[in-house]
Amino acid sequence: MDIVKFVLLLPTILLILIAGVYLSVKLKWLQIFRLPYALSLIGVKRGENKFSSIAALFTILGGNLGVGNISGTAVALKTGGPGSILWMAIIIAITSVIKYVTCYFSIKNRKEKNGRFIGGPVTYMADAFSSGKATILFLVIMIVVSITVGNLVQVNSLSIPLDMIDVPVVVGGILMAIIFFIVAALSLKKIKIFISAMIPIMTVSYLTLCGIILFKFSENILPSLKLITSNFLTTSSFNSGLSLGLMLEMLTIIQVGALRGIFATDIGLGLEGIVHSSIIPKKNNNKFIIEQSLITIISPFIVAFIVFITTMVLLVTDSWVTDLESTNTCIFAFRKAMNWPYVDYLIMAIMFCFAFTTIFTWFFCSKQTIRYVSMSDKYTKLWIVIFTMIIPFGAVGKVQLLWDVADISIAALLFINILAILKLTSQDPEVFAMSDRYLKLGVPAKLPSNNNTTSFIKT
Repeated sequence: MDIVKFVLLLPTILLILIAGVYLSVKLKWLQIFRLPYALSLIGVKRGENKFSSIAALFTILGGNLGVGNISGTAVALKTGGPGSILWMAIIIAITSVIKYVTCYFSIKNRKEKNGRFIGGPVTYMADAFSSGKATILFLVIMIVVSITVGNLVQVNSLSIPLDMIDVPVVVGGILMAIIFFIVAALSLKKIKIFISAMIPIMTVSYLTLCGIILFKFSENILPSLKLITSNFLTTSSFNSGLSLGLMLEMLTIIQVGALRGIFATDIGLGLEGIVHSSIIPKKNNNKFIIEQSLITIISPFIVAFIVFITTMVLLVTDSWVTDLESTNTCIFAFRKAMNWPYVDYLIMAIMFCFAFTTIFTWFFCSKQTIRYVSMSDKYTKLWIVIFTMIIPFGAVGKVQLLWDVADISIAALLFINILAILKLTSQDPEVFAMSDRYLKLGVPAKLPSNNNTTSFIKT
């Protein structure tokens, strides 16, 4: 299994880094210099119907902010040292532009079915590889990844600490399945309201608890920051910061650190393209495509900030040097800082929300992919049942096996999607010209629009 992972992950790592640098240069580091403008778009009322831009952003954040982010931060610290967090941030900054390009092509190629738009990487696979088989291959990989990364791994990470509060691990899986099925059966409008409320609440709650810990251990903040910077340029930190998976440490200089950093943001997986393609604007034009694509660059930096805060909590409490692993390391930090008998339950409730939103986002994206290929709701209804029934198995599954399968499947999804957008940018470089024209001179309103979108958007 380790050899298979190594063979799959190494070329994927190189492809992500090459694509990140190439697209960043071509788009003039848009993900950094245009981030303030992207943030300003959130508060702009654009006359969107039903599923709004801010709801789409929250949905993507829900998918990004999984339990794996918290446990992954602990893994990165133990394997690469405190300096790995800075390497993770650098790589996220370089590669987050991939989200922009993925969303651009997803909306450009989306289709309409019964008054709803369906988009995502699946829409441009056939064009990129000049074969309809690529669409089916992407569908299969997407289903496998949604089951492993977006379902089993999340439930498993959530269930690990249940033993600490004397709750059977299977209870977490069953409870998650019940709540998920109820929410999945709701209408899109109700889901939007639920997600839009849940994401900010759980994020603010988590950051508030982290803030309390940092305040209580404020004397350790400066030494922890010095530890990060001093460890930043060490060999182990550099190697860990560049890694994108659990690889053979003896066969590569790339180790574990930024795998959890990049995977935490879902860069290159295409989720943002699927979610933002669901938005129905009153004017379906070029400006809409660029603005939605810009909004997608926000989530990686929010996630990077939360990962940094989690890192600081683990450092100031010295939890990262304990023998505990994964999620339990983080729970130990909260236990150490807060002498409150119910803190375990509060943390578990927050982590439950993190896991749930990730599971739902992956379900939604896989459902949209199935709907695009089948152009029928019959299979999506069946998918709800199958996806729900799989959830409890994550609580009792073998941790290493689940992560092995997840790493391999996610590497396959990353590889095929990034290769596709690189091929599309070479075939259709309009994304560079249109983006430059839109953002040039800071006057986005002057971008020519094509309200019919017959030549720009496939419907």
